[in-house]
Amino acid sequence: MEFLPTGIEGLDKLLGGGIPKGHIVAVIGSYGTGKTTLGLHFIYEGLKNDETCIIISFDEDERSIVESAKSFGMDLGRYSHSLEITRLEAAEVKESMRKIKSDLPEVIKSLHASRILIDSISVFETLFSETERYRALATLRDILKTAGVTALITSEADKSNPTTSKYGLLEYICDGAICLKYIRESQLEEPKLGLEVVKMRRVKHSRKPKPYSITERGIEVFEREEIF
Repeated sequence: MEFLPTGIEGLDKLLGGGIPKGHIVAVIGSYGTGKTTLGLHFIYEGLKNDETCIIISFDEDERSIVESAKSFGMDLGRYSHSLEITRLEAAEVKESMRKIKSDLPEVIKSLHASRILIDSISVFETLFSETERYRALATLRDILKTAGVTALITSEADKSNPTTSKYGLLEYICDGAICLKYIRESQLEEPKLGLEVVKMRRVKHSRKPKPYSITERGIEVFEREEIF
């Protein structure tokens, strides 16, 4: 099995080398846990390895994404020749899913893209009813699978269950799920950041949460340490 490194050494060690090539992986977490930052690490690592990458955002514009990456020492501008950043208005996407079915595969194919980050799918999901939502996610999965790219899709966590995506559907259409969450030993203790590989098909991995931090260099995962 071929792995694509995420650019986060501790996470790659937990996964045995990185994200399996061709996998679609959900990155689930509440606000401030570093979902987008993890996705940017994944894209930046690909760019450094001479891969062509795509970022699709339902939230931020290109300038904001580039500035955010730069704050963690990732100079996306240096690789502008091999990076496509697109902001999609979620409402417009809902009205033109047929167009997405035809256009996105063509964009991936024409760029020979190997990695894609979709951030954040929760904005997109909000527009659909429960039955429509699953169908829309399954359509997106089929597009990515057919194109052969390796994808990370970020999602807000469910408010009552931090290991579940906002609507509890994304993890079922993905090959893997990585959860970023705040963990408290008690209500009086300061919360710590914990990363859990909830699911990763065809990869032996621990489900035990591991501590991580968000620094000026981005995310650092301490795979040999315990949270408490």
